[in-house]
Amino acid sequence: MSNRQFFATVGAGETGGGNDRPKMPLEDIGAIAFFLLVWVSLEPWLEYTKRKNSIPRNMEAIRRAWMREVLTRDTNFIGDAAILGHTINSASFFASANLLVIMAVAGSLSIDPASFSKTGLIATFAGDTPAWLLQTKILLVFGTLLRGLSDFVWAVRQLNYCLAAIGSSPSKNEDRDLDAWTDALTSVVNPALRTFSKGVRSYYFTFAAILWFLGPWVFCVGTLLSASLMVWRHTSSRTAHGLSRIHDLIEAQKSKS
Repeated sequence: MSNRQFFATVGAGETGGGNDRPKMPLEDIGAIAFFLLVWVSLEPWLEYTKRKNSIPRNMEAIRRAWMREVLTRDTNFIGDAAILGHTINSASFFASANLLVIMAVAGSLSIDPASFSKTGLIATFAGDTPAWLLQTKILLVFGTLLRGLSDFVWAVRQLNYCLAAIGSSPSKNEDRDLDAWTDALTSVVNPALRTFSKGVRSYYFTFAAILWFLGPWVFCVGTLLSASLMVWRHTSSRTAHGLSRIHDLIEAQKSKS
């Protein structure tokens, strides 16, 4: 059965009538609703939580201190440009890798839907899952990867703007408003690196989406585990505690000056 014939069959119903359209099982509807709820709610929580050891919260302050140092040190921005250049390369690598995987996933949508239930690893776990539902699951994986690609591409563009902004800033010997320039540079750097982080976090949700092939309950557990891992890494890992200490040192240094 070709793709065109398959979708024509889905549209008309297996018996030729218009009343036998396929319906998604309630368990799958609940699982995807839970997945989307976690994704939509977790992203802003990670970015804006006020917990002391929150990595995004502490990095906001650390990057602001970085931009202040950019304006006061004598190294002529060379080291800072190298750091941002490395980040641009990282974001470009992730974007390229994402694009390759997206092409592979998109290619799987052109395969004869009936073959999903006959061969491959998916068939081992899919059982009697309808081909249209398998394709819906593939589309969800596709969507998570596409979201990550969008974030990485936008991060690369923003990081290039950061380089231009830093290059345009006045030297320490020029008359300037140091606080105003620090705030301005921070307002460009923070969104760029925040977008890059969102792109990396999309991989966690891609992993959870892949688990939908194993069933709705496994999908829910995978979503919960992915979200829990992100929360732990962003608030309770050794890195989170270390960045919190750096934030405290920056604040202590500010109070002395």
